[in-house]
Amino acid sequence: VCYVLFLPLIIAQKKSFDGVESEMTINVRPGFVDCFYQRAKPQDILEIEYQVIDSIFSDMNVNQELDINFQLFSPQGKELISDYKKSDANHRHEVKEAGDYKFCFDNRHSLLSVKTVYFDVYIDNESADDDQWDDYDFSPDLLFNDTLDQIKTSIAKVKEYLNEVKHHQDQLKAIESRDRNLQEHNFTRVNHFSILIIIVMMVVGAVQVVLVRSLFEEN
Repeated sequence: VCYVLFLPLIIAQKKSFDGVESEMTINVRPGFVDCFYQRAKPQDILEIEYQVIDSIFSDMNVNQELDINFQLFSPQGKELISDYKKSDANHRHEVKEAGDYKFCFDNRHSLLSVKTVYFDVYIDNESADDDQWDDYDFSPDLLFNDTLDQIKTSIAKVKEYLNEVKHHQDQLKAIESRDRNLQEHNFTRVNHFSILIIIVMMVVGAVQVVLVRSLFEEN
């Protein structure tokens, strides 16, 4: 199954102030490979982070291994990055050729478990940040006193800090979702195990009653 991430939100804009970023949560069925495409151009930094936040055994809430296979391919189809059975990873790739980069989540090693994967795709291009200032006319005094360079540096730092904050928030959200799923699975397993123990105790008690009564009847 392939998807094309060509929405306006994630298409690299030449004069966009914010970096191109997209996040999504998907369910990868057992035996399937889900692929996505991200357009990038030279001098871009393509960053992909993913995390397996849940694993469902068929339609039952039984916790399985939180792992997935991951591949990143160049526009020419060359494999650039490959992960095997990892629960999470963060990759940064310096783009050298323009085109559509394909990245895939492979769950073919699993026969019954549906994997829920959260991923975040980010395109960083510092040259685009410099181009956005070309549309503005600044006074000679501002340029002469190097004030403009200081403003650019300050804004770039603020942008970097905001991106880091958002990135950490997304990470915490994914971790919280994974922990909540694990707790729900543990709660379900405890309930099932408790019911099983109660049934076993009732059966053992009934057998003991029958055995004791049979002893008295023989006497």
